[in-house]
Amino acid sequence: MAFMRGVGDTTPEEALTYTYWVTVLQLLKIGIAWEAILSFTEGEVALITGIQGALDQREQDEQTRSAAKTHGNMPLNVGM
Repeated sequence: MAFMRGVGDTTPEEALTYTYWVTVLQLLKIGIAWEAILSFTEGEVALITGIQGALDQREQDEQTRSAAKTHGNMPLNVGM
């Protein structure tokens, strides 16, 4: 698949297929049943992936703050 190799001549069909399956695998990875995924609208998928992205970001931010506290080498309010 050219899309996976980073080749610039990806067809629209190839890009759509790749995006579809990456999204399906992401939903399965977070524990959503296959049958439920098949019934979701595009808007529901966008909502779920958006919420999951926000939760992942919050977890990463917490880990960064925790590491900064532990190591004391990074200010806690950088970029805030």
